[in-house]
Amino acid sequence: MPNQPPCIAWAEKLAVRYEDLSAADQAALDAHVEGCAACQEAQADYYFLDARLRALPPPVIKPFPRLFLPAADDQEATHLPGRARASRRWSDIERPPQRSGSFPTLLKRVLGGILIASLVLTLMVAFAGRSTNTSAARVGVTLLTYDRHSNFVDAVAWSPDGRYVASGSWDRTVQVWDARTGALLFSYRHDDLVDAVAWSPDGRYIASGSWDGTVQVWDVQTERLFRTYRGHTSFVTTLAWSPDSQYIASGSWDSTLQVWNVQTGILRFRYYYNAPELPEQVNAVAWSPNGRYIAVGGKAENVYVLNAQTGTPVNTYWQNEGPVGSVVNAVAWSPDSTAIASGDRDGTVQVWQAFTGKPITIYKGHTDEVYAVAWSPDGRYIASGGLDHTVQVWQATKGLLVLTYRGHSNDIGALAWSPNSRYIASASWDDTVQVWQATYG
Repeated sequence: MPNQPPCIAWAEKLAVRYEDLSAADQAALDAHVEGCAACQEAQADYYFLDARLRALPPPVIKPFPRLFLPAADDQEATHLPGRARASRRWSDIERPPQRSGSFPTLLKRVLGGILIASLVLTLMVAFAGRSTNTSAARVGVTLLTYDRHSNFVDAVAWSPDGRYVASGSWDRTVQVWDARTGALLFSYRHDDLVDAVAWSPDGRYIASGSWDGTVQVWDVQTERLFRTYRGHTSFVTTLAWSPDSQYIASGSWDSTLQVWNVQTGILRFRYYYNAPELPEQVNAVAWSPNGRYIAVGGKAENVYVLNAQTGTPVNTYWQNEGPVGSVVNAVAWSPDSTAIASGDRDGTVQVWQAFTGKPITIYKGHTDEVYAVAWSPDGRYIASGGLDHTVQVWQATKGLLVLTYRGHSNDIGALAWSPNSRYIASASWDDTVQVWQATYG
């Protein structure tokens, strides 16, 4: 139950920074938190406070040593779960050198320390209030900035267990990393820039689409290439897994949506977006959570809803908002498979009933193109981002803005919600992925 105290037996480990625990304690804590809502809530609260404390300027006086020292065998992680994780040791933090000086100088330093302490206490008070009342929150709180890519980051996917994130970049790599610490677990390369990443619902595979025209499927446990799909003749820009993890829908600028079997590589069907005689680029693909339908959108300014077994269109939604039409950049299904949100070039997000085309709401909070749309797993919210450098979170059925996140300095290329609907990973052309807490009521 939310806002309940954590289990007494785990309270001490929850209060210690995760990276300061031993590998054995991390594994035990992860297993417990996964099944305990109270401890999960407490852990999220500790992450929130820790993120705010890390954001403070460095102290001007020497800090007291920490009560809990990191494990001596805690090494930087370069592989998957069960192996060593990265550690941010207190001893590695650079401290300013101690100086001697006059009494005014000493007084200035002491007053500075008092100011820092006051800020910490203020944060603690705010933190305590946050756990009981979040209805007034209107900002996303940055928890982690992942900056190991060397070019635009245009794709992001959260693992089904909520522990890891995969990001794809124009530096031609897919990088898989710990969502809590930012520790790089492993990476792999394409021959050209990476424009799409999708994690299989069973957690076993990561698929990535590239401008080299291929889709690579990697086995997460072995960190080995499982399959390379070469059915497209141009850039692969979007991917979606079937809910049973057996098929992938891949969209390309060769104007096709192709659905194929992951285990065999055999094509189930090929669908020409718009029409074979009048092809248009495919920008967005989404598989309905019930597994029965696929939504596909792109330059033709409409969204087709297809039968996932045959590729036969069952509905077409025309994007008719705005003076210059609405090229479709992104699509997302509601968790109950009844509605679709589409992000458009005209800066709107249109939400509509999937099988009647009846509009539910049109969100007009962005000031430029919308590149990314993601529906929260609990169904309550939609996050959208684009060329105005913001991510906006709003009520899915009413279109009312809940918060705006302004942590990026360039275009937003992709978004992914954590499975528990509490956090968002946003990928940007500022070469970073930022993980942040959506602190809505």
